[in-house]
Amino acid sequence: MNDAQQQQIQDFSSTFDLHHGIPEGAVHSFNVAEMTDEAGMRAFVECYRPLIKGLDDKVAATYFAGAFGNVALAVQYALSVYSASPGISLSDLSVHLIPSNGYWRVVFSLDEWSFTPAPADAKLRTDWRNEQLTQFYRDSAAPLMSMLSHVTGLAGSEIWGQLPTKFNYYLEVFTSRDLPAGLPETLQEDYRYLREEMPAEVFGLKRNPFHVQVRKIESLAEPGKTVNMRNRCCLYYRTEGGSYCYTCPRMKEDERAVRRLEFRNTASAGQA
Repeated sequence: MNDAQQQQIQDFSSTFDLHHGIPEGAVHSFNVAEMTDEAGMRAFVECYRPLIKGLDDKVAATYFAGAFGNVALAVQYALSVYSASPGISLSDLSVHLIPSNGYWRVVFSLDEWSFTPAPADAKLRTDWRNEQLTQFYRDSAAPLMSMLSHVTGLAGSEIWGQLPTKFNYYLEVFTSRDLPAGLPETLQEDYRYLREEMPAEVFGLKRNPFHVQVRKIESLAEPGKTVNMRNRCCLYYRTEGGSYCYTCPRMKEDERAVRRLEFRNTASAGQA
């Protein structure tokens, strides 16, 4: 592995919590390929649910899916930024649970990295990108998400629905940076294909889960600014002591206005 690839791995580690080898502090570890079997997925859910104080298995499903979004984002990022596919194989992928300040991080590691460069020709590069994304979602992500749905009882659309919020947020972050000429357009176009053209059957669904409208709501802390509403509920309210998140699509707008007012009043009182 050359220096450039080593730098890419370090980038994935710091940006997406996708590491080379078992990360420091891991208490529980699971091979992701084994989680595509019912016994393996049940073992993970039964370990993970009490750690996050979930009141049912469905909470473990949304939390894990949200974390797996980092792996999917790493694939998307690699294709656009590095013009290379990291070759995510479930047999080489592991998930680790790490305690951190009263919470549990879900972290992934890849034992073997194999970067496949994109063709230099633009037309060939487009076909290559489409195939790389299809292979990842059809052969790796879909079997995992399907088993997660089967074991926890949460609909596949709800599980997959945890990913678009993360993707849309990071796309806004990446494209707002000072990037090399042409890269913002590449980021947008590669995501446009995933969002608008990827066939729904690749995900094992009737509809492409990324094909969603971004809904903006007023920022909790900063009047005049907006943030993205979550695409689907993360079920935090189904944890011990949990409630609806401010950006939850289940929350009514009048309830959101009350939450903003309470937050800002408390912040003002703390500054007085």
